[in-house]
Amino acid sequence: MTGLLKRARFVALDSSHLINLARELYAPDAATRTTALTLMDMLTTGNDILVLSFHHFQELLVYGDARVVAEQIHVLEALPLVALVSNQRGDGVAGSILELQMAEVLAAFRSPKATPRMVRDAVGSGIFRLTSGAEAVRVFQRELPLLHPEFVRMAARSREIVAIAQSDFTGVGHRRIHEFLSGKLCAPLDIQRSLARLGAALESEILQHGDKHIPDKSAVSAAFMADIAERGRTLEGSDNPGLQILAWSDVDQDEVTPDTTIGEVSDWAAFRAKLKQMNGALTLPWQELKRSVSESRIPSGIIDRALKRFRPRSAEWKGSDLIDTHLACLASYCDITFMDKRTHEGLQVARKKMKDLDSVLRRVEKAKNTRVVLERLTRKNS
Repeated sequence: MTGLLKRARFVALDSSHLINLARELYAPDAATRTTALTLMDMLTTGNDILVLSFHHFQELLVYGDARVVAEQIHVLEALPLVALVSNQRGDGVAGSILELQMAEVLAAFRSPKATPRMVRDAVGSGIFRLTSGAEAVRVFQRELPLLHPEFVRMAARSREIVAIAQSDFTGVGHRRIHEFLSGKLCAPLDIQRSLARLGAALESEILQHGDKHIPDKSAVSAAFMADIAERGRTLEGSDNPGLQILAWSDVDQDEVTPDTTIGEVSDWAAFRAKLKQMNGALTLPWQELKRSVSESRIPSGIIDRALKRFRPRSAEWKGSDLIDTHLACLASYCDITFMDKRTHEGLQVARKKMKDLDSVLRRVEKAKNTRVVLERLTRKNS
């Protein structure tokens, strides 16, 4: 009997695909409606289970068209079975990239010799929780008055993060960190001039490329540079400001080789900041954790690094790129993950250049509408 049973297939759609599906179910064109209904039938009575994360709801509930939001909620409520990313709290809310990464970090820490693929396999058995679409939506609807302002704030913050992260306003990422480890602080006036020059470069890039929904782009660069200046003031009187910066970054001096670049240290610092945030819940020994679990040991870290290096740059640095990266991390655990064109292209390029990516990435697809999603799902080799 078990040989006759077909294993369920976990499918993740991008937020835009879910919105398109809701729209097309109510489209005036009969052929468009039929295609959308066929996909709904597959997700309702077939072998495919839709995967949802916190970030799907995060994008949905700040969408500008209330009618589309209502239609999307109706679509999700109609699904008898969905798979939610598990969270640590057990409160029924779909988990975020943070919960997924926490599971990966814990698996990697417990098995120091585990490869990224082994980490993926260890996490994969418990990363999804099955429930009804109605129940998945109900949790968010119940708390919507409180959640909506927070989702709006998170969307605004994502735009700022992407605008700063995409910029190369310092122009020193390629330089070796050893050049700075024995240096002294410049004179105060020289520091002020350097900060002013860097601030102007950052402001120029954000004004030109920053997300069009950022209300005050100059304020974003000014706030970031003010934070840099404040941190810089704490270096006054330091015998070795370079080593102090390493300490801020949670990077030990013995981790740095003569070839280590400033860009690499910056990447380590960014990952360890996230690692420290996760460890607030994991409560693992910090020194051992930071030395044993690197970004390259966990699947989501590899995907994040691949997209930073190979996703095609766009003229506008949209805040949605951050959520697109979060959703792309599902590609290690879903049988099929649909994503936007640029994210898909970046992963396809990275797959040829990063051996570790191919070991953790499952099938990824792009689709401009519901018809293409349906075609990809029903391909004979799928």
